[in-house]
Amino acid sequence: MSKWTRKRIDEAFTALVAEHGYENVTVAMIMERADVSKTTFYRYFRNKSDVMDGHYRRLYDAAFEDENCRTLEDLFTGLFRITREHPEELSMFDTVGYDSYRDFIYNYTYQRGKQIMEKGWGRPLTEKEDFNIAFFCGGGARILEEWVCGRYRSMTPEEAGRAVAKIIDQRYRVPIYKK
Repeated sequence: MSKWTRKRIDEAFTALVAEHGYENVTVAMIMERADVSKTTFYRYFRNKSDVMDGHYRRLYDAAFEDENCRTLEDLFTGLFRITREHPEELSMFDTVGYDSYRDFIYNYTYQRGKQIMEKGWGRPLTEKEDFNIAFFCGGGARILEEWVCGRYRSMTPEEAGRAVAKIIDQRYRVPIYKK
């Protein structure tokens, strides 16, 4: 996909969600706002949840790839900061079931968590370690939702990142190695 097309669709999606809420945005609205044809849209996306996933994957990847992101605390701080900087994210939690935003957050954080641990330890995870990562990411997705929805609003992203990092078992506190 051309960067121009992706940027137009992404900007249209974000603006429409901020204006109308995720559930009220349609693919037709995204195409019209982005000024792209139906063929162009469906060449790259199945539906609006694909646009949502791509949008948030790019945001979350930016936190992970940031040169200052060296520890899990740095990563959590970055994720909390991103969610605070993107208030349209609140309506994302209106999505339910498969392809929901909650599902995206869990899957993304699980995949990244597994990747971080395997790279840090230099080996595949055991079943128990994989279970621990999955369990932590499920709870983390819920905390991120509560953070976005207004609970814990007095905490800064740095305080929240530090608090989350502190509860992680010491052996899971590995440096973040970039690709």
